[in-house]
Amino acid sequence: MLKLSILTVGLAATIAQADQCVLQEKTVSRSAVVIAERGDVRAEVVPGFSGGRKCMVNFRARIGAEWHTAFGEHEWSGDRPREEACGAAIKRAEDSVRERVGRSQVISEKALICNDNPDLKTLRQTNPGTIGELAQFRPHPDRPREFWHNGAPCRFFLDSAYVRNDIRTFEGVICKVHNSKWVVVDKF
Repeated sequence: MLKLSILTVGLAATIAQADQCVLQEKTVSRSAVVIAERGDVRAEVVPGFSGGRKCMVNFRARIGAEWHTAFGEHEWSGDRPREEACGAAIKRAEDSVRERVGRSQVISEKALICNDNPDLKTLRQTNPGTIGELAQFRPHPDRPREFWHNGAPCRFFLDSAYVRNDIRTFEGVICKVHNSKWVVVDKF
C-alpha cells in the first residue's frame, strides 16, 4: 500500500511539472462469435427514401447449435450493382446478429501524454525586449486584432504580476520579429 501512494505522488509531481497534458482513450470491442451457416437468405431491393435504392436482407444464421434471425439493409444511389449493395446489407446483418447474440470483450486503453516543451511554457517576466512564441503571451480580450507598427505585425497582450502585496494586470505590445518569434516592445 505504501508503494502505491509513493507512485501516485510521483505521477502527480510529473504531471504538475509538464505544461500541456492530453488524455488519449481508445476503446475496442471484440466478439468471438462465428456464424457457421446461413440459411433462407432473402434479399429485396426497394426504392430508397432519398431517391436511390435500398437492399433489405434477412436470413437465419447458425451460431453454435442455435439459429438466429438476422436483418440488415443498405441504401445506395442506384449506380452500383445490386449484388454489391446486398453484400453490404448481408455484412450489416451478420454484424448485428453477432453483436446481439455474442459476448463481446471490451478493451479500454488510456494514455496520458504530457509535453514539457520549453517553447510552450508561459513567460514569467515580460519586460520590453523579452522574446517568445505567440502562444506564450496572454492575448488581450478587448484588442484581439493584429495591427502594423514600423512595418511589423503587432498585437496587444496582458500580463499579471505581483506588485508589493497585490496582483496587478499590465497591458503590453508585442511585434513579430522572425518567423514565429515575437518581442515585447512596450508594457504599461
